[in-house]
Formats: sequence, C-alpha cells, structure tokens
Amino acid sequence: MKRINWQRLATIGLCSSLVINAFSGVTAVAETVTSESSPTVASSTTQESTESSQETTETSREEGTQETEKQAEIPEVKTETTESVPESSNENDRQTSISPRWVPNDQVIYPRMIFGFTDETGKAFADENLTLSGTYYKLARHTATSQWRPYADRYPIVSSNAGGGQYRVAVNATIPMPYDFLTNLPAGYTHNLYAIEQLKIDNTLKYVDSIVAPPGSINRTRYSEQQTSEAAQFGNYVKQNLTQRDRIFSKNSANIFSLNSLALAPEITDVLTMLRTDSVERGPILVGFDGTTTYRETLNYVVTRKQVTEKFVDTNGVAITPPTGFTQNKKTPMTSNAFTFKQAGTLPDTYKASNGKTYKFKGWYKGKTKPNTLTTTKAPSYAVTYDGNDDLTVVYEEETVTTLYPSLDVNFVDEKGVGFTPALTFSGKYRVQRTSDRLYTDLYDLTSKSKGSGQYTLSLNNGTMPLSPELLRVYGNDKPINGTNRLNFSLDKLAINQQLKYVNSIELDTVKSVMKMYGYNYTSGSATIIDPNQVPTEYNLSAGNIALLGFDTDGGYFSKESSGVFNILMGYASDGGKPLITMNLFSGNPVNASKLVYTVTRKQVTENFVDTNGTKITPPTGFTQGNQIPMTSNTFKYTSARALPASYSVGGKTYIFQGWYKGKTKPNTLTTSTTPTYNTTFDGNDDMTAVYKEASISANLTMRGAVDVIDNGAAMEYWEVLLKNTGEAPLTSVKIKPTTDWAAGISTPTELFILGTGQNTKVRPITKEQWEAGFEIPLDSSLPVGGQLTINLLGTKVTGQPNQVLKAAVEVTGNFNKLTASDTVRIKDLDQETKEPTGEGFISVPTFNFGQVGVAGSTQQHSLKKAADYYGNGTRNPYLRIKKTQPNWSLTAQLSQPKSATDSLPTTTRLLLGTAAAASFTDYNQPTETKTPLGKTGIVNLTADNTATAVVANQQFTGSDVYQLDFTFANIKLEVPANQGMVGQQYQAAVTWNLVTGP
Repeated sequence: MKRINWQRLATIGLCSSLVINAFSGVTAVAETVTSESSPTVASSTTQESTESSQETTETSREEGTQETEKQAEIPEVKTETTESVPESSNENDRQTSISPRWVPNDQVIYPRMIFGFTDETGKAFADENLTLSGTYYKLARHTATSQWRPYADRYPIVSSNAGGGQYRVAVNATIPMPYDFLTNLPAGYTHNLYAIEQLKIDNTLKYVDSIVAPPGSINRTRYSEQQTSEAAQFGNYVKQNLTQRDRIFSKNSANIFSLNSLALAPEITDVLTMLRTDSVERGPILVGFDGTTTYRETLNYVVTRKQVTEKFVDTNGVAITPPTGFTQNKKTPMTSNAFTFKQAGTLPDTYKASNGKTYKFKGWYKGKTKPNTLTTTKAPSYAVTYDGNDDLTVVYEEETVTTLYPSLDVNFVDEKGVGFTPALTFSGKYRVQRTSDRLYTDLYDLTSKSKGSGQYTLSLNNGTMPLSPELLRVYGNDKPINGTNRLNFSLDKLAINQQLKYVNSIELDTVKSVMKMYGYNYTSGSATIIDPNQVPTEYNLSAGNIALLGFDTDGGYFSKESSGVFNILMGYASDGGKPLITMNLFSGNPVNASKLVYTVTRKQVTENFVDTNGTKITPPTGFTQGNQIPMTSNTFKYTSARALPASYSVGGKTYIFQGWYKGKTKPNTLTTSTTPTYNTTFDGNDDMTAVYKEASISANLTMRGAVDVIDNGAAMEYWEVLLKNTGEAPLTSVKIKPTTDWAAGISTPTELFILGTGQNTKVRPITKEQWEAGFEIPLDSSLPVGGQLTINLLGTKVTGQPNQVLKAAVEVTGNFNKLTASDTVRIKDLDQETKEPTGEGFISVPTFNFGQVGVAGSTQQHSLKKAADYYGNGTRNPYLRIKKTQPNWSLTAQLSQPKSATDSLPTTTRLLLGTAAAASFTDYNQPTETKTPLGKTGIVNLTADNTATAVVANQQFTGSDVYQLDFTFANIKLEVPANQGMVGQQYQAAVTWNLVTGP
C-alpha cells in the first residue's frame, strides 16, 4: 500500500527557461703621315679588303674596243729593272721570291684590286661566272703634244672569282718601279706612269644592258722619296675621284663589256684611274693599291640586265587593269644569253577588274608590233631576242556583261519570335549543270554576312554574278542554250556550318517570308543576254520550289541538298516563244523584295512535378507544371531557376520533397539536391521530374498557466500555449484565437511572447478584436518536423468567486487540422491554501486555530477562534480535500503533543473534530466542477500522543478520485486537561493526515 503523510501545505513554483544556441680578329694600327701639298681632291670613304689570292695567268684577248687603235711612236726608252714575264706564268709564282717593299735599284709593285658586281636589285650578280682580262702598260707625257704616249711594254691582267659577285683583278707580273722611275725619261717627255690600257669582261653578255659604278672615289697610297725601305701605308693620301671612263663599261657589237684608256690621251682623265701610278714631286702615288700583293681596294659596279615588260591592253591597245595576281608593266630581268621568258601564273579566261569591267582573254604577242593573229596559250613563254622586241603584251577584250545580283536576306527567330542570335555561317557550292552531258561546273562559294539579331545576307560572288555570251558558251559546251541543252544553276546544298545539337527544327515561315521567282526573256547569240531595260515578270514559287528552301537535320547539323536558293533555269521554259530565264529569290535588280524567315525551335527541358505514383501534382510556388526551358548551346547545362522547397502546401495538401531525376525513366535512387542541374544530352532524355510525397500533417497543442491557483483579480503571469510538429511536413502557418470556453472572468491577453524552433524571439501586442478574430503568428520560417512553437499569452487578469475554477481555452489553426487546448485556474480560497498535487495526495488541509484560551483548574474544551479572516467568523467550515487514483484508499489522522517554546501540554490533550461530511467531486478543477455529498464519517477525536485514528475506512467512499471532508466549525474543540499550560505561551501541534492507497 502507498502511504502519504501530510502535515502542512507546501507550494512549489515551476518556471521554464529558454536556452538560445560560426675578318676574324682585327687589330688597327694608326700611323701619322705628313702629306705634301697636292691638287684638291674630293674625299670619300672606301671599304678596304685585304685578301691573299692565287691567280691563273690568261692570255690577253684583243677583243676590247680601243677608242683609238693607232699609237704614237715614242723614242726607245730603256728600263733598268723590267723583267720579262712569260704569258703562261702564274701570278703567285712571280711573287714568291719578290719582297713587297722598296729595295734599292730593284723596286717592284703589284697592281691589283677587287671588282664587285651587283644586279639592279642590289643582289650579287650571280647569273654567270665572269672572267676579266686586259693589259697594263707604261706611259709618258709628251711635252710638245701634251699626249700620254705608251711605251712598248705590255703586262697581262688576269682575274679570279672571290665569291659573292666579287672578282680579284691583278696584273699578272711584277711591275718595275726603280728609284729613277719618275726621272728616267726620254727627251721631250715628262712624267712616267703605269695604267690599265684595257680591262674587259670576256663573257658575252647579250642580256646585260649596262655595267656602271655609282659616282665615288678611290683610295691612294703615297711613298716618300730617297728611302731605302718603307712599309706600305694604303690610303695615306687624299682620294681620287672616279671619272666617267672609270665608271662605265662600254659595250661592243659582240656584247663584250670593257673599260678603256684613250690612246694618245690629251688629258690624264682620259687614262683609267684605277691601278694607275701618279706622283707628287719625287714621291710615287699608287691609285687603288699599295704596291704589295694584298688586295686593298674594291670597286662596285651595277649590272643592269635587260628586262621583259608585261603589258595588259584592250583590243584598242589601251592599257587596262590587269587580272588579280598580275601587274601592269611588271619587269622580269633576263638572266642568260639563252633566256626564255615565262610569265608567272596562268592568265584567266575572264576576269572582272576593279573598275567593274569584265574582260575576255584574246591572246598575247611578243615585241612592239601587234600581229594579225595572237597567241592564245594562257601561260606565255618564249625565247627572248635581246633586240628591244622582247616585251609581252596581253590583249583582253571587254565583254558586254549582264550582272545579276544573287543576294538574299534570311532571318532566324526562335520559337518565341525573338531573333535567334547565335553566330551562324553558311556554305554551299554554286554550280551550273548542262543537260547535254549532265556535267557540273563549280562557280562560286556561298558566303554570308551577319546583320545582327539573327539576320543574315546570303550572297554569291559578293552579291554580283556576271553572265555573258562567252560564259554561256563555256557553260553550254559551245552549244546554244535550248530545250536539249539547258542550264540549271543551283547550290549543291545550303548548309549551316555550326553544329546545333540543341535545335530541334528549322522551319520556313511561309507567311512571313516573301518568295518570288523572276523571269526574263533573252535572245540566244545576242551580245547582251538580258535587256537591261526589261522589267522582269514576277511569279510565286511553286510548292516544290518552296520545299527546297527548308532545312533537314541529322540531329546535329542542318542543311538542304539541292537547295532552291538562287536557282536559275535557262532553256526550261518560254514566254510567247521566247526563251525564258527564271531566277529564284533574286534578279537583275540589286534590290528585290524576297526574304526568307525561319523559325528555329530549340530542344526544351520540361519541368515536371509528380507524386510518388508518377501522377502530376500542383507544383510549389514559383514553379510551373510543364515549364519548358529552351536549350541555348551545344554544351547547354540545365539548372533550375530556384531551389526546390523541402516541402510546400497547396490545395489543402502538403508535399515533401523526395528527389528528382533526368529523362523519361524514374531510377531506383533519386537525386536529392534541391537545385537540379545537369548537362543535357539532346537525346529526348533531358526533362527534369521532381518527385514529392504527399505528407501527413499533425501537431500537438498543450496549454498551461503559470499557476493553478490565483488571487482574485490578479494577473496571470503567462499562459503557455505549446505547439509541437508531430507530422511529416513543416507547419507553414499558425493562427491562434480563444474558443467559446474561454472564461469571461479571464481577460483578453495584451501581448504575445513568441519563440520556437527556427524563430526569432518576438513580442507582438494584440487587441481584443485581433484576439477574438484570430491572430496570425508571424513565422520567420516554417516550423520543421519535430519543432515546437511557444506562444505565451501575457496580460490576462483572472476575476471570479473564491474557489471558482475558470478555463482558458484556445484553438490553433494552420496547414494542419484545428487543434484546441485549455487550462484552468482556481480563484484562491479565502480560508485554506489549495494546491494541485502530483499524482495522489492532499489538495487542501485545514489549519485549526483556537485563539487565546485560559488556564483552568479543570479539563476544558475550547472552540475555534472566531474572526472575519478565519473561516468567516465560523460561517465556513474547515475541510480536507484529497486526490487519489487507486480504488482502495483510507485515511487516518494523528496529533502531535502541543508545545510552546518552553512548555508543552500533556499527551492526553485531544482535538475533537466530530464527524465530517464527506463529498465527492466530478469534473474537478473544471468550470463544471460538481460536489456530491456522500455521507458522514465517524466521530474523529485525536489524542496528542501521535496515535493514528481512523477517519475514513477503506472503500468507505467510492466513485470518485477527489473527496472532501467538511468538519463543522462549531463542533471542533480542543480539550485541555486541568491546570495545563502557562500564561503567555503559544502552543502548536501538528495534525498528520495519512492517506493510504492501493490497487
């Protein structure tokens, strides 16, 4: 059995707390040379070249042209140191035993220098290997005639190839120059010198026009007098200007070029300057060399070759703009004595010049005079004759050309009518086929130009197409165009070059397109194919022609084989017996009304929303069932415009997100990311299907007040309304209002204190009208599954009768079934404290106060005190109220010994309670609470020795869980034995009530 003892009433307060939870090496040596006064000579810089050479002696040929072949007689002059040089001797052989410096009475020099040859372009002349030869001789000036007369001796000049267009030229002998060279003279003569008599190029150069050196000067070396030994110092004297005789090779009838000194020259300038010896007083001067075996000087000559000039003229001989790739007056140099000219490139049969004229090839001829019959090969080639009649003249005849304008505007719009703007290019080969042998001839490549916003211009040959009688003869195999030899101009196909995997179809919009065919009459054999003044006849395209304007696809690329765009037919139809030319979508007018409009239907990603059975459902807010997103590229990646909600409510139903899948077939496992995204595959399996499960929504609502008992008229600290989400889906809306059970004695709340899962704590004021109409709780986010929301009602006052029970009841609605909850509060009793026990126990127990009593000499019984604040001056009875839950129960009581601070009453003291009226309660603690009398207990008298006295026997009273025993105020006595107690003492004792319960 369970035993509960009660001595006094204890009040326990319950409070709740909210816990709210981040040269290879060169060395230059300078030497100062003092120069005597000399005639002023223009100075220039000449490049020095020092080379060793080994030369082969050649026999001089007398092929050079002398300006005067007769030489004046000169007295015999004896030379003391002249050596005879055999013609077959080698230059190097002669130099191996001769010292290149002054030697007393045995002085020699080595005249030599480099001759360089470049062509007219500045490149080394390399058309052939040159051989230079000539004679070197000694002269003295005849005083009486002022002539330079030669001695009898001659020295051969030889050459060798130094590479790079340069040649070593040397006198193949040791040239004597003793100390008395300047003074050992015949009578009547002054001044001895050496010079080149003739230097010629032995090669026959028919193809060379001239050999000329630019104006310039040449270095000179001066030696002093009376020295026994002196090192060569090239260029230590002022330079000598070259004369025209030095600079220009003369050419004879045999096409031999040479430099020549004038016989019996009256002036020194008539004698070649290079390799000449001069003097100043007693000092020898060497021009272009220093007397040693080293080559010091280089003279450069430009070899200007004869040219073949290419000319382009019309039949009247007037110069015309040449074809592309050719140049008017282009010059081709001749490079040999057996040069054959070959024109670069192949001459076109026809071409259109920059002036808009079209020319037809007639032929070509060589030379200055046009022959009656031209040569008609397209790659002119012939052997030149070097006689000024080697130029090429190409003759073209201006054709009368009819110009057509194959140009067409083509617009592309998407399925919404907006310009389809991905950059497109188009291709196709335009060709002509003749029916006589079914031969195709390729003409032009289709070109396109974007105008923006999905608009393009298609054209052939930049929008112009020439037709001429000559072209028709070519196309028709030199046969007339008629019913048996017709011409069909067409594209082999019209293709969009870009892959368009994301496009489903490209369809011709026949309503918005303007499709015209233009017809012209023409006369076969006429110089003009179409009369330029003729107005074409317009025809509507046939269904067959329109069908050729569409596009087919292989799933990635779009094209149309044998497209009808720019189709021309000749010989297929006639108008009144005249042959007719028909043209699709263009004409002989640069401007025409034709245009094609195509609708581009892109492949779509369709967004579907279904339940777990695959049945379509209303989608979440912001989404549309069957919404289609067009693909925009070959690498299109679908991404949902927004995240799929974890749950949503619509039409009274709530759906919970399960996942999504791509394509037509639902997989076993769904993808659960909330923002679907994936690369499309363009294969019809690109739709997105979101799967939601219809959720069961449930919630639990409870309500409790801050206290169970309250003073009349006091404010309830709070009413806590607790909403818990016990379902499968979030709670998206919550509304609260009082039910009809809300007691009139409980006033309207003035504020709502709101907190909960996922919510910001907030306080909202509320009016009586809002409260009664229902107040929408502002949620920061949906209340998740398992979450809870606390709504504390603040500011209510409770007014009623003592011990009256008042109910506070609310209903809460939202995306769930309506819920109600309530709690009660009891108006505080005027006499006893009331408390709701936990489980079984005592709700209220009386306090017995007997006030002030006297000490008597006999046993006395004292009544309870009477006071307005104590049981209403005895008008109300003390009572005991209990709560039990088990069927078996009994109640006993016992009294402790009354004691004061210094004294105690005897244990024979008694508390006389008499009988108690028993009653039971139904609907306890509810406004409908009812008290039902059950009868009386036996007389209850308690002795102060803690002896337990039965009050209620087991199962004496049944049928309820709450019972009350009312003790009659007037019958309650305290019996005190005689002469007990002390004056001024306050005695207290405890009445212990014992509730025993059991099953």
